[in-house]
Amino acid sequence: MAGTVVKIKQSSVAGKIPSASDLQQGELALNTADVKLYSRDASGAIITLASGAAAAAKSTIDMGDVNREIILDGGDSDDAIFVTQGFYDGGDA
Repeated sequence: MAGTVVKIKQSSVAGKIPSASDLQQGELALNTADVKLYSRDASGAIITLASGAAAAAKSTIDMGDVNREIILDGGDSDDAIFVTQGFYDGGDA
């Protein structure tokens, strides 16, 4: 018995939303650039079923002090101190 193949209409163009004439009721369309999943409801309107998060921009987070210690505060008196390995300047002084 052959497997069933389900194909979802898709676009990789940012900001592109399917029109009502592009989909039948319940049919799915995926925009991979925007990470959104669309369908058409019973009234013929295009609805967004899911909206995923795009990849976050890289950022630098300074979590240490000048002694190369990182303190994890769990909200109680049992805080843990970790010493980083290698070179770390502790951030801006």
